[in-house]
Amino acid sequence: MYRPRTGAPRKKNHLVQSVFFILLVAVAAYVTLQSPIFEIRAFAVTGSRQLTKEELVKFSGLNNGENLFKVNLSEAEEKLSLVPLIKKATLQRVLPDKIVINVVERKAVALIPWQNSFIKVDSDGVYLQKGQIASALPIITGLELKVNGPGKIIESENLPMALNALSQLPRSLTMKLSEMNINEAGQIYLYTIDGVQARMGLPKELPYKASVFQQVLSSLKQPGDKIEYVDLSNPRVPVVKYTRQ
Repeated sequence: MYRPRTGAPRKKNHLVQSVFFILLVAVAAYVTLQSPIFEIRAFAVTGSRQLTKEELVKFSGLNNGENLFKVNLSEAEEKLSLVPLIKKATLQRVLPDKIVINVVERKAVALIPWQNSFIKVDSDGVYLQKGQIASALPIITGLELKVNGPGKIIESENLPMALNALSQLPRSLTMKLSEMNINEAGQIYLYTIDGVQARMGLPKELPYKASVFQQVLSSLKQPGDKIEYVDLSNPRVPVVKYTRQ
């Protein structure tokens, strides 16, 4: 009497197919990791205005000629994140031979006096690099600082408040400022490039105070007169002090 065969041959076929697939993947992986087709030949950069492509490639630790799939992009991103001017960096592979470096830079918003020079800081209070007055950034004075070096946040009780206050001022005003001073009581004094003082009081209603200050500068300055200061501690009743020439 005839009996059908069991499923053993079918299982054997599945085993052969599985082994063949594994070998195929292994061969493909070997070719990918060894083929000169996938050697890095080009780098592209987006988002960088302060650092050159050559500088970014150097900081990343990557090199031309390395295999595109062997390089550790996470490690390269970590190296780039240590650069003070870089807030965030992400890298991606582009077949067959390119690495794209995407950068979010830190932007200097102010200068802080430190050890007979100045240092640039961003809106987070990170020490970016040394700077000069000619950089057209306002100087923040009156702070007690602990500076831990480039790329680190500057430790200061009033610096976060000062930077937050600066961020609330319109750019049209900050471009005219030479200095922001914070006194011991936490009151803010602004000084324009022309030497006009704005007594802003405590950091409240700063956008409104800034608007009033700009209106005063544009409408109350008379020929032959010089504004010595504008007291905006009560912005609805600003006080203007002139110095007669």
